[in-house]
Amino acid sequence: MAEFEIGQIVISRQGKDTGLIYVVSGFEQDGRVKLIRPARFNVSKPKKKNPKHLQVTSRRAEELINHIKAGKNIDAGFFYRSVGINGE
Repeated sequence: MAEFEIGQIVISRQGKDTGLIYVVSGFEQDGRVKLIRPARFNVSKPKKKNPKHLQVTSRRAEELINHIKAGKNIDAGFFYRSVGINGE
C-alpha cells in the first residue's frame, strides 16, 4: 500500500468522484484517509476514503500543510492556487 503524508495531492480512482484532486488532511483509525477539497469537503469535515481507491502523486501542497495542522478551513481560491489547478 502507498504511503500518504499530510498535504500530499492525490487523485480519486473509484466512486462518483473519480478523477477529482484532493489533498490529504489526516488519517482514520480504520485506515481510511481524510481528504479535503473546499467545494464540498474542508478541514473541519473531510471526506474519508479507502486508500486503495486513491492514486498517489509525488506532489505536495506545501502552502496548505500549516492550515491543515492548525485545523483552519481553506477557501477554494487558496486551495486551487496551492495545488496548481484552475477551479472545479
